[in-house]
Amino acid sequence: MKPWKISLILFAGSLVLTGFFWMFGLPFFFLFLFIPLIPLFTGSRQRRRCPVCGWETSGSERFCPYDASQLEDSACGETGKG
Repeated sequence: MKPWKISLILFAGSLVLTGFFWMFGLPFFFLFLFIPLIPLFTGSRQRRRCPVCGWETSGSERFCPYDASQLEDSACGETGKG
C-alpha cells in the first residue's frame, strides 16, 4: 500500500480518536494529528547488491567491502554509476 493511502487512513482514525476524546471532556491530544505523517517519513531506501558475492546494502556504498566489485541496484539489475 502506498504511503499516502496509509497516511489518509491514519488521519481519519486520528480525527475520530480526537473527536471521541473531545466529546467526553478528555484532554485534546494533538499527538493523534501527527500520527498520519509517520509513513511519509519512513520511505524505503534503494537496495544495492554485489553481483559477485551477493552482499546487500541500503546505504550509500558503491563498492562491495569484500571483493571491491561495483554494486548493482537490486530492483533493475543495472550498475550504479556516479
